[in-house]
Amino acid sequence: MSRMIHISEASSIAIHMLALMVGAESRLNVNKLGGMTNFSRNHISKVMQILVKAGYLASERGPRGGFSLKTSDQEITLLEIIELMEGKIEEKHCRMYENNCPFEECVFGGMPEKLTRELKLYFASTRISDVKRISQP
Repeated sequence: MSRMIHISEASSIAIHMLALMVGAESRLNVNKLGGMTNFSRNHISKVMQILVKAGYLASERGPRGGFSLKTSDQEITLLEIIELMEGKIEEKHCRMYENNCPFEECVFGGMPEKLTRELKLYFASTRISDVKRISQP
């Protein structure tokens, strides 16, 4: 099945993991996070390494180890996490921008760019602290 709007698994994992860290009373390890989300533990591990390297999480090894937020959840926006995982979001989608478009107006009515701008605004204004979950880990 095809989707018009695509958020990668890596971005989805990163946002879910950070949101689970908010308010956690203790460090969360990959096994617990995997059990809570049904994401692959291998994928979670890779994403967590990126988040640690970027300074969002602290990690501690050992039987009582795991991950905890290093940055305030009030400071982390969805946009910065998505762009960390995917790279900068471009607003121009039409490949015809690079060439000479034979049409006077965009055949898609400019909607891909408009929706991308709206999504970027939403992601930029939504913080990890805004994400509500059903229960505490």
